[in-house]
Order: sequence, then C-alpha cells, then structure tokens
Amino acid sequence: MRIERHEVEPGVVAGALNGFAERIALDVRMVEHDPRPADGWRRVAESLLGYAAARSVAHPGLTDPDARAAFESAAAAAVGSVALASGRGGLFRIGYTGSVIGAPDGGPGRPAAVRPGVWLTAFLLSFVAGTSDEYGRLFADTAAPLAGHEARPDVALVHALLIHVHGRVEGAPGARPGPERTSLIAALCDRIDPDPALGRQYRAALVTLRALAAGDEAGFVRALAAQLLEHRAVEASYASPTLTGLLPLEAIALAAMAVRWHGWVLPVDSAYLPYGPVSGFLAPRGRVGPYGRDKDAGAVAASAAGPLVVDRPEHPYAWNEDISAFEGYLGRELARFRDPGEHPAEAANVLKHLTHGHLSVFLHRVAADASGRHPGLPGVLRIATEAGAAAFRLARAPEGSELSVTVAGTTRSLPARPDAAGEPWFWKQTAALALITGDRRSLADCVLVEPGFFTEESPLTAVAAYGAALHDYLRGVDPVPAMDRALSSGGYDPHRRPEPPAVLLSQLVEGDREGFALALADTLEAHRDHYATGDEADTNHAVLDLDALALVCHVRRMGWRPPVTSPYLPDRILDLGARLDG
Repeated sequence: MRIERHEVEPGVVAGALNGFAERIALDVRMVEHDPRPADGWRRVAESLLGYAAARSVAHPGLTDPDARAAFESAAAAAVGSVALASGRGGLFRIGYTGSVIGAPDGGPGRPAAVRPGVWLTAFLLSFVAGTSDEYGRLFADTAAPLAGHEARPDVALVHALLIHVHGRVEGAPGARPGPERTSLIAALCDRIDPDPALGRQYRAALVTLRALAAGDEAGFVRALAAQLLEHRAVEASYASPTLTGLLPLEAIALAAMAVRWHGWVLPVDSAYLPYGPVSGFLAPRGRVGPYGRDKDAGAVAASAAGPLVVDRPEHPYAWNEDISAFEGYLGRELARFRDPGEHPAEAANVLKHLTHGHLSVFLHRVAADASGRHPGLPGVLRIATEAGAAAFRLARAPEGSELSVTVAGTTRSLPARPDAAGEPWFWKQTAALALITGDRRSLADCVLVEPGFFTEESPLTAVAAYGAALHDYLRGVDPVPAMDRALSSGGYDPHRRPEPPAVLLSQLVEGDREGFALALADTLEAHRDHYATGDEADTNHAVLDLDALALVCHVRRMGWRPPVTSPYLPDRILDLGARLDG
C-alpha cells in the first residue's frame, strides 16, 4: 500500500536547508539569553523538525546521523520548553548545537498550563527519540491540568498516550498492560465530541492508537493508512502545505510503537513514515564485531579484493591555509617555556597549551593536504607529543619535587604538578600522539600513569573506559577485562564527543588483522558521520580520528598493513611513525 506525500514548494525546502547550522546556532544563543525562554525553545524544536522534514525530501529514509541529531535535539528542545513553561526543572541537551537547557524547579516565569498541541509535540518527539521513559513523570504532571476536557480529541489523545506508553491514569492507580489499558483507551475514544470537523488529525490518531492497544495488527494497518490519507487531505486544504507536515508526528510515533514494541512489519509504504525515526535510528550493522566476531562475509570479500576506501568531505580549513597568526602565538608560548627567566610554575602551565595548539596546527595542515606532506608536520607533532608527555611526568612526580622535562630541544627543571595532566581525555590524546610519532619516551610517560587515573570518574565515561583498556594493553597487563568494560560502556560522554574506537582496539587485543581492517573502515565512517552533524563539520577534530590513526601507526610498526585507503589516514604520517620509531 503506497501513500504519496503532499508536496512543498522547492524554495521553502531550500530555505530550510541553506545555512541551517549557523541559523539554529544563532537562534539557540538568543534563547539562552531570553529571560522567558520556554516559547523560544519550542520554536527551536519547530526549526529542527522543519530542517529534518526538508532533508527528507532528498533523503526520505532519514537514516543518517544528521537526521537523528535533528530529531533528538528537537525532542530535547520541545521537552525542555514544556518543563520551563510548567515551572519544572531539569537539564535537556540540544546535541545539534552542543547546548543545554537548564533551569531549577520554579524556573523563570510563572508556571502555566501546557497547551495540548505543545504537549503532544514534545511527547511524540520524545518517544521517537527514545527519551519518553526518562520524562514520564514530567509528561504525567503537565497533562494533569487537562483533566476534564477529554471530549476534545487532542486532550483525549494526550491521556490515551499516557495510558498506553506509561500506564498513567489521571486520579487512579497505574493501569496494567493488556486489557485494562485497552479498555481505558477505548473509553476515551468513545467519549470524544462526535463533530468530525473537530481535531481531525487527533481523531484519526486515536482510532490508530485504539487498534494498536488492542493488538489488532490488521486494524492498525487500516487505521494508519486512513490516518495518513486524512493528514494529506488536511495539508492539501492549506493554501501552502506545511514543511513540518511532511513528518506527521502522530503517525510516525504510532508506527514506531508498532515496529519497536510488537515487531510488526508495516505494509504501508510512505515517505510520511521515514525508516530512521520509525525504527529508532537503528545503526547499520558493522563489518565486524568486537574481537573479530561476526564478520560480514561481503565485507571480508571486499577487503580481500582490494583496499576498502573511506572518503572524507572537504573541510573548511582547506580553503583557509593561513594560520600564521596562530603559529605566532604558539611560538610565543614555546618561547615562554624556553625562557630561563620564566617562573617554573608558569612554564609548566604552558605544556597543555603547546599540546593542544600544535595538534590544531597539525589538523589544519592535513585538512589542506590529506597526504600530510607539509614539511613542518614532524616538528609540530613532536612538540605536541613531548609537551603532553611532560605534563604527565610532572603529574606523577612526588609533590614538592622537581624533575627535568624536554620539549623542542629545551630541557627545564619544573616542579611536580599533580593537576598538570588533567583528565583521561588528555591522556588519550597524548598517548595517541606518542603512538603516531613513535616517541618511546613520551609513550613511557603515558604508560607509567597509575591505573586508578581512569576510574576516578563516576559514572565511567567512554573515554576513561577506552583509556583504561589501551593503558592495560600498552603496559602488558591482560587488557581483556578493561576492554570488555570499554565495549559495554554505552558510549557515555557528558561532552557528546564521538565514541573512542573500542571495537577497533579489540581487534588489536585479539590479534586479528582482518578484523582490524574491517573495524578500521567502520571507525572512519562513524567518525565521518558524527562530524556531518550541524556545525561539527567545521571543527578541527572533524579532520581525522586521532585514535584510529594512532592504532594504525602502531600496527604498521608491528608489520601489519591494513588494506584501507582514506584521507583520514595521511600516507606521510603513517610513514613518519615508522621512521621515528626506528
């Protein structure tokens, strides 16, 4: 059964897509400074949903990370708007822009009743994004003021969804799954105003939900098709059909419940029901699982036939090669370190700046030339590595002591600094640089870090879990227990950084060359997809995956030659690592 979508003017679609990352970032900044931000966040949610709808014209499945980020961020903004409008607190992360909606209980403004349509948009987006369980109490509390108006189809749908998804019944104990919830939803449907012109889309959604709650698959399919036809008719009645109407949230969420909870295969074929949001944005199966397990036969054959190729989008740095001003700043920072008149404590403070700064120069250079041929790169990488390793040397030294550190040919005696190295993320970065350059002394400074360094964070982040596994591998301790923890860490990272390549590292732990090549291609593609979202593509870390590059440099020194070709793996840098280690 094929149901075509309504059409939207091409100019409207283009207007929603062009410059969206910059536009939404500006909108978010404005809302962040608004003393009454609830309506602003609702508009941000609408903009993100409109962007996803515009993308669906060319990509009707909406399976890519950018679409997922738009949906998840729209959900966070919509739920945050409901929380703020009702005077409730919470933190809601807008991943698309890296922003956070936050307010204490009784936040800005006088608590207000949430309109049914606003509530439904937030709830449906949240379900599609997979966060509705997290906010069940918020949705129940903000629906309570609507009690007594269930004759309205929109209010009836609010309470029917609460019953079906959360078992919440206003003024009564929770409803058990099964016949009890089904009968309550049926009763709500039977009590709505009989006027067919009132809330047409909500009325149609209630019929679909009633069949879903009853487990009537055939009835659900018929109702869903009728719901989509009704939605298209409503859109066609407008002088200008809406962009967000391309993604009817009621139908998408109900289809998602049928697919995710019941495993029903829907015979309704329509771009109104994009696969990504309906399925829960299921990640495509990788070429290989942890430790070389579950290899995809087609991927193995492709790897055997020739190198796997992973392309890289052109980075904005490629159009702007002039970083002379920044290099001048780094030169002054290095001069501070070298200056014997600079106080030792201040010289120690410079170390992390030198690492981050020279890494940025490296990334800028390989963005402009993916082969890594710039003659200054070996020296840039050396300084970044030595400065980072020196910070760890100072961090592990006994308090009150001094020790010699060497950066860029200058040796200085600096005081111990327990806080010099910072967090596991900086260790991971420094260890990667040491593996890329093959600088054994710097790598030793990373390896000599105490294992407890990685377990200080609670909950354990993906970065710390990966760092612990790599640390155990490098220091010759059985890495499997830590590797297992890294693989099962769930990718938790409060900073929303991409997950470290745990599956790739597990191939190295297992000693599986074939699995390493397959996982490497998966890792580079995942990196590319992560940085295709919003303004992430403009950041310097989009240029390459430093951890993956480090592991490739390491295995090449072991004699492995992974059959993967990509601008994310600059040839000269791979050769550089092998030469420096010699």
